[in-house]
Amino acid sequence: MQRNLSLKIVLLCALMLLGVLVQPLYAQDDGGGVTTTEEVTDSADAPKSLPTATLDVSQNAVGATNTPTPTEEPTVTPTEEPQQQVEPTTYTVQRGDNLFRIALRFNVSRQALAEANGIVNPSLIFVGQQLVIPGTGTQTTSSPSDSSTNDTTTSSAPMTYVVARGDTLFRIAARFGTTVSDLVAANNLSNRNLIFVGQRLIIPGTETTGTTTPSTTDTATSSSDSSQAVTLTSGFGFDYGIEAFLIGQDSQALAEQVSMLGMNWVKQEVNWRDIEATPGQIDFATLDEIVNVLEARDLNILFTVSTSPAWARTSVDEDGPPDNFTDYADFVQALAERYAGRVQAFEIWNEPNLRREWNSTIHEISAASYTDLLRAAYEAIKEVSPSTVVVSAGLSPTGFNDGVNAINDRVFLNAMYANGLADIADAVGAHPNGWANPPDAVCCDAPVGVETHFEDPSFYFLETLNDYREIMLAHGASTTPIWVTRFGWGSSEDTDPPAANNIFFTYTSLGEQAIFDSRGFELGAELGFVGPMFLYNLNACQAQLDSFEGCYYSLINLDGMERPVFAAIQQLDKGETQPVSE
Repeated sequence: MQRNLSLKIVLLCALMLLGVLVQPLYAQDDGGGVTTTEEVTDSADAPKSLPTATLDVSQNAVGATNTPTPTEEPTVTPTEEPQQQVEPTTYTVQRGDNLFRIALRFNVSRQALAEANGIVNPSLIFVGQQLVIPGTGTQTTSSPSDSSTNDTTTSSAPMTYVVARGDTLFRIAARFGTTVSDLVAANNLSNRNLIFVGQRLIIPGTETTGTTTPSTTDTATSSSDSSQAVTLTSGFGFDYGIEAFLIGQDSQALAEQVSMLGMNWVKQEVNWRDIEATPGQIDFATLDEIVNVLEARDLNILFTVSTSPAWARTSVDEDGPPDNFTDYADFVQALAERYAGRVQAFEIWNEPNLRREWNSTIHEISAASYTDLLRAAYEAIKEVSPSTVVVSAGLSPTGFNDGVNAINDRVFLNAMYANGLADIADAVGAHPNGWANPPDAVCCDAPVGVETHFEDPSFYFLETLNDYREIMLAHGASTTPIWVTRFGWGSSEDTDPPAANNIFFTYTSLGEQAIFDSRGFELGAELGFVGPMFLYNLNACQAQLDSFEGCYYSLINLDGMERPVFAAIQQLDKGETQPVSE
């Protein structure tokens, strides 16, 4: 019995000692329970979190057994590791670059580089263009999500949009409720005036993942307002053409290249002074060869007839009209009669608003003088070939207007209508050159890389066409088409530097030339009031050795090789052209 008593005393002491050891580990809370206050250090060996236990200790019952009752362990939410987001490296295209060289430099394939940047034609890149290099980049760490919440945040990639015909940054921004500046920043665009069909643009501020392409309705409404509900009743509808210099060249080979380009029209300059050097003796053989070659390939023909022979004019300075307009009328009538049904159109003279093209001691440079010549030619042609289209001369776009050296083309066109143009032409000729300004650009902020020839509306392709259209509408000529008998962008990238007055050729790279010329055709098709367009030119580098200016525009370079623009025009989706109006 004494032994049992001793055992009880030992057990009691042990329990008391245990209570002393355990008690400092707990602190009573306000509600009578206890919570752990032990601090856990964040070491490599320590767990990230510990379960919490609550003990129910009765303070009223002496000797009551304090049995710990653990609460349900909460779910442990592991801390998320920081996510690493890779931002692709971008590269700015330099002069002399091509997609193959850039791909080689960054150890990626040319196809992957093209796909990453929405490039439809790998041959077409331009100086200043920002390219995303796929599979490369610098790492940035995003903020980890809050581990105390179970909410999942889903981030969506911005929407992308595929540029379609007729699009501009302004129209795209309006469509998606953003701004042009935000589009430029989101897509690293160095030139806000330059986007191209097939290019993929990130739409800032959108959260829907995917790529949007415009619907038929979107495409239709994105075109110029001037193109809506236009019905042309004279001449031909929109079509693709090019100016080629066939006289004295391999006309068969050149005609084959025209066909390769997918053109339906060819413009041939006919210098009157060369074809009728002696009065009444017309060299039909030279023109017969050209007409036969082009006709065999089912190509339509535009003859632009200018430059009087020495026997027909008093002045011998520069080029100019004949003293007697009847002499010119007789010449074009002879051509129209011989080639009736084979040469579809005649353009009457070239840029008569410039002194160098209209230098005369008899006829002053004026719209009145020119319309007199046009009237004589129109009546003579229609007498022998009523179906032949007569096009007024393409004017030189110029803001210069001194009445001696040049007359502003807008002023000149308006005066032509005042002198009866509507009754003596089936179509209005135009030369909407763009100098180095992109086709969609409007006056008068200098595009990136352009330092001169941007200060006047006459330097802009689209503005010239729209200005002509407004003048024509003001004179009730809503159904008369504009024939773009010369347009194009030149580049000196692969030639000798141009003269100081032609410095603008240095602003345009060969890649930009390809993009601009293609876009010019697209805009003409969209406008709705444009007839055939003639790109300047196919082969001036070989054919005009005495005048180098045409070579800057040429699709064939000095070595006889195709420039990038050749492939761009060849691959242009030409679609359906408009039929002949009855």
